[in-house]
Amino acid sequence: MNKVILMITMVSTLVLFSTGFAYATNHNTSIFSGAQRYADSNSYKNANYSFSIQPPLNWEVLGNLPSSVVNNAIVIFSNGDKSQLATFGIYHRYITPNVIEALNNHTDNDILATINQEVTAGNNNESQTLMYNGIVDRYNDGILVSTSSATKYASDSSTSLSETRYYFLNNGNQYNLILTSNSTTIDKNSQLFEDSANTFFVSNASPVPEFPVSLAVLIIGMFSIIVVFRVKGLPRI
Repeated sequence: MNKVILMITMVSTLVLFSTGFAYATNHNTSIFSGAQRYADSNSYKNANYSFSIQPPLNWEVLGNLPSSVVNNAIVIFSNGDKSQLATFGIYHRYITPNVIEALNNHTDNDILATINQEVTAGNNNESQTLMYNGIVDRYNDGILVSTSSATKYASDSSTSLSETRYYFLNNGNQYNLILTSNSTTIDKNSQLFEDSANTFFVSNASPVPEFPVSLAVLIIGMFSIIVVFRVKGLPRI
């Protein structure tokens, strides 16, 4: 079984990154130009991280979660459906100028290949992750990368699907929006995620602080990526 998964991963990766699958677009505007109109009406606001968003209707903030589940998330929303659980997490980190420079100087397929490498770095006998879709959009104030991935678990042959938006901002802030769902409800949840992500608005985000030397290890390769949200007990098929 592991050999089959490995073969699928290798073939899919070759197809993904050898056929110009990125479909990149350059935009002469801000990443958040479309979301600016929602800045006042967004129901969830976080002053500490300078963003606001309108979560999917009837999705609630998950509270009192163990750190192993939160995984440094600023906030995690959930549909509250125990039988078809879906989660939507928002993450933040600072990125250094050389990371931003690497993003701006490398091709879209280079960026997707690096994200794919980081997302699949944790593959082992217990789980295998495959990134099967990726789009890069370049804006005046940063780069938005949208990806889709699937994780297969050997213990029960279940699969969780993820949609991720990586916001790499030129001012040194990185935000990741990550949906995790199962295949039964992925179409519905993916649309809810997209509609909500389109309201995500960052205003006056703090610039990169002075980095202590120890944080240099956060840069892997040409830039660093937060591994796609994965915790035991999330939606599976």
